[in-house]
Amino acid sequence: MVNLTNIRFTKEEMNLLNHGLQHSIEKPLKTYWTNLIAETERAMKLLDTELQNSYRSMAAIKLKLIYNSDNHHNTTQKRQMYILRNINHKLVTESAIIVRADKGKALVIINSNEYSKKVHTFLTDNNFHSLQKNSTDKYQKLIQKTLQQCYIIRDQQKINYLNQKKPLPLTLKA
Repeated sequence: MVNLTNIRFTKEEMNLLNHGLQHSIEKPLKTYWTNLIAETERAMKLLDTELQNSYRSMAAIKLKLIYNSDNHHNTTQKRQMYILRNINHKLVTESAIIVRADKGKALVIINSNEYSKKVHTFLTDNNFHSLQKNSTDKYQKLIQKTLQQCYIIRDQQKINYLNQKKPLPLTLKA
């Protein structure tokens, strides 16, 4: 993680940020408990009828263990949510954002204005310009026509699979 701002993060906040943008905070058990029980029962019904009751009792023991050991995970989840709210508050207060680094899996914390300036500078230095007209439909029709005329692909389902239903041009939010 690279911090380009004056924001100071606690050790806990740094640990959570170092998990990366793909990190998922564990949900409390009660959010998926009913589904877990239903799926376990569904799996039991696929077994031989003579084995169902013995496996059902073993599953009940394991489910009780999971349910009773939930206190640790619940406090971890609550603590991570608290830390996440603190990070978010700091970012909003300092008008900063978290972005993925150009290369690697590092996170960069940068002021929003500075980020916008860097994006603008990159676009102007590399001669990018905005299109006045959205030409996506024109190119989409050309792609569809080419696919229809392609002698290699005759299956209509394959052609439909290769077509994008509602294509949109990329937009840059800086």
